Amino acid sequence: MKILYLKTNDPDLKHVNDYLHDTLLIGLRKMFGEDIIDYPGAWYMYQTECKKRQIDQKNFWGRGFTLYDILDNYDKIDRDDIKSKITNNYFDFIIYGSIRGKNLFYDEVIKSKSKIVFIDTSDDPSIDKEKLNKGFYFKRELYDKSSNIFPISFAIPSEKICDEINLNIKNILSPLIPGKISTYNYYEEQKYFKMYNDSLFSLTYRKTGWDCLRHYEILASGSIPLFLDIKNCPQSTCNSLPKKKLVSALEDFSWIINHYNPFKTLKKRYRKFNSFTKYIFNFFSVLPEPKELCEKHPSIQEYRIDLLEFTKKKLTSEKLAEYLISTLRKY
Repeated sequence: MKILYLKTNDPDLKHVNDYLHDTLLIGLRKMFGEDIIDYPGAWYMYQTECKKRQIDQKNFWGRGFTLYDILDNYDKIDRDDIKSKITNNYFDFIIYGSIRGKNLFYDEVIKSKSKIVFIDTSDDPSIDKEKLNKGFYFKRELYDKSSNIFPISFAIPSEKICDEINLNIKNILSPLIPGKISTYNYYEEQKYFKMYNDSLFSLTYRKTGWDCLRHYEILASGSIPLFLDIKNCPQSTCNSLPKKKLVSALEDFSWIINHYNPFKTLKKRYRKFNSFTKYIFNFFSVLPEPKELCEKHPSIQEYRIDLLEFTKKKLTSEKLAEYLISTLRKY
């Protein structure tokens, strides 16, 4: 099977990477090897190319963590004569891995006999209606069910998932707080994952969009996401996450957050009067050490084990690629 995987550079964004585009490419490459032609070439996902170009972390979302030391053999991919190959129907599938911006070879692609796929990786719920009848349309932030739009979510490379939960926990709540730049003190990927691996719980919540690679990094580290407002997440968004389990974990352990200053742990939209009241009420009480807390609440370890196993089985980049291809083969 021959698949052309096209990268669209959005001129409005200074960052060169796109999480959904990139993790899906990893999964497809693992399934089909060099039959996946990424064009013009997601060079930043290949170790050798990153070393050659001396990449600056400032140009990457997430400092280039999690997805960017997986692929190799950049120069072995045949990226020649792409336009001619499209015209001659060389490819079984042509996938636009991210559609915001000017789509390469668009006129040639829609005239070809290849199956066409559009991946809308944007943080907002807007739909590019022009493309709906031109091919398969997958949408990350899908808020309303639609018969001709398929949901899609982030995933994580299996290499980044820990083997088992850490029993020597240092933190009850991980020190990195989403949206709090002062807590983003991790400049090496290993230390970033260790921070989550050393924490029983990790705070996460909706930012611009509901779906976020952070949710998956927390799960891959054996930590329990305390995903605020998860019960309000649209059904077709974050559709691969174990939402019922995450809702249950939040209901059982949201009280943990009440022991932390809401100015330091919550973005403004979550700072309600109740959060201050609960914090003040708990000001003079002290949480036990992580080991003691787990002894008092054995379900903590059960959550961690169950969520980690779910991540290994359902949330990998390979599973994401399988979902995409199996959906395409049904139609």
